[in-house]
Amino acid sequence: MKKLNEHCDVANEESNKLSEIILESRKGLELRNNKIIEKRLLYEYQLKQIQEIYAGLKAEENTRKDLHNQNLDLMGNIRVMCRVRPYTDKEKEIEQVSLECFDDKHTIQVSTKRLRLWQMQIEKSTYEFDHVFNTSADQKEVYLELSPLVQSAIDGYNVCIFAYGQTGSGKTYTMEGNVNSPEKKGVIPRSIDEIFDKIEETNKLGWNFEVYVQYIEIYNETIQDLLIDEDKDRKKSCKDRKKSFKEDRKKSFKESKDLCKIVYNEDTRMTIIENAERLKISKKKDMEILIDKASNHRSKSSTNSNSVSSRSHGVFILHLEGENPLEKMSSRGSLSLVDLAGSENIDKSGSVGDQMTEAQSINKSLFYLRYVIQQIKDKSNHVNYRDSVLTSLLKYSLGGTAKVCMLVNVSPSTDSTNETKKSLSFGQDARKAHVGTAMRNGCA
Repeated sequence: MKKLNEHCDVANEESNKLSEIILESRKGLELRNNKIIEKRLLYEYQLKQIQEIYAGLKAEENTRKDLHNQNLDLMGNIRVMCRVRPYTDKEKEIEQVSLECFDDKHTIQVSTKRLRLWQMQIEKSTYEFDHVFNTSADQKEVYLELSPLVQSAIDGYNVCIFAYGQTGSGKTYTMEGNVNSPEKKGVIPRSIDEIFDKIEETNKLGWNFEVYVQYIEIYNETIQDLLIDEDKDRKKSCKDRKKSFKEDRKKSFKESKDLCKIVYNEDTRMTIIENAERLKISKKKDMEILIDKASNHRSKSSTNSNSVSSRSHGVFILHLEGENPLEKMSSRGSLSLVDLAGSENIDKSGSVGDQMTEAQSINKSLFYLRYVIQQIKDKSNHVNYRDSVLTSLLKYSLGGTAKVCMLVNVSPSTDSTNETKKSLSFGQDARKAHVGTAMRNGCA
């Protein structure tokens, strides 16, 4: 009996200990449960805050898009700017000032000497543009004026920026510049930098963007792909590859159309170059390599007017395709950056043989570009986009649903005064053309 009581005492003691443990465990569980409830309430509060912030950011982004593009629409969906290239060292020694850029940054005046009634008189012609860049304007200043259009491409609009002017007026420098120099980068590499920076920002709002590029030239009314890989046939020597590439340029117009065709997407109002390389790029460095590659392929030669004269129109096309699964939204924008070959006075440039053929083709295509813009300005019932490859390619850019900017490049040299006045007159006329209201591509 004594042993049984002892066992009972031990059992009671153990039971009490277990009861204490259970009680402590219950208290611990209640404490943990309370903490879980507190964390859940905090999580729900923070989630609600995040949702409110996200909704606010989304509303602000939509407002920004609306205001940004309304502002551009008020400026006109064809904007025309003018850039005067600096004097060369040789010109500084012999030149007198023939161009004057006013302080308002909208007006430029050209002075021309005329012999009238046996007296030398100064004739002054004044032109107005959306912006005028004088000889001291650097690449950054030019791009800052153009960057709102790049933002519109990210927002889902079709955008076209093209440089127009006589040979030797600085168009290629403006559009490409020096890719490897932060100060001398042109419009194309700066656009790439901004696009990837903006895409990184939109990722925070749930957007995923893919960027595709095509880079072609229009040479003698044929389309040539500047992104083709010359090294596909590794057995060919460097000399043979260059010879083969040059021979490809001499293909007939019909053969060229079979290789690279202009294809219109009626739904998105975008232009695709069929059979030309369409490369996906995911970082800025990819684009720098492609620009160098395309620049090496571009048709160039030396003339009396320009030691490195582009003999073709260069057309760089970016396709920006965005999806936002969270909001079930999409965006389809395009950015076409065009470096037009310079209009050329054949007698002055001294072009002969192939160079003369190239100059005639360039002048002809620029004539049709001026003609198309004149038809748009006159509100013609039918616009002849198909008269040249260049105007066919720019159909949707000039045809009413895109945002367009023409950058008129001119030389300050008195030797180029006549060509300068022609370029400025064309730019001023183009500024008066109204191509309709730009439309955003995508769905909400």
